[in-house]
Amino acid sequence: MILMIGGAYQGKKDLALQMADGREELVFPDVQEYIREKLSEGQSPDKIEETLTAEAFRLPGRILTADEIGNGIVPMEAFDREYRELTGRLLCRLAKEAETVYRVIAGIPIKIKG
Repeated sequence: MILMIGGAYQGKKDLALQMADGREELVFPDVQEYIREKLSEGQSPDKIEETLTAEAFRLPGRILTADEIGNGIVPMEAFDREYRELTGRLLCRLAKEAETVYRVIAGIPIKIKG
């Protein structure tokens, strides 16, 4: 599994599709939005982690992309704080288990693991 992290609109999805030779089924874009959606639906953090990890390794060569959301001001709303914390923890776990991790800045991938 490959993980690509970076700021919003930095070209992560395009790079992931390029690395996957256009095979969209290998790309899992916007992991942070998946986490927000499942948390909004009332899923427990443990269940979200379980399903996300299974999805990350469902296909050989899977490429996940995620926006970095943990920088900046701490949100006032309790849900937003929980979402931000959970996303950070899950991305740390995915990065630990990933074969390769890239930080993408202005469309340029910088390998930080692998």
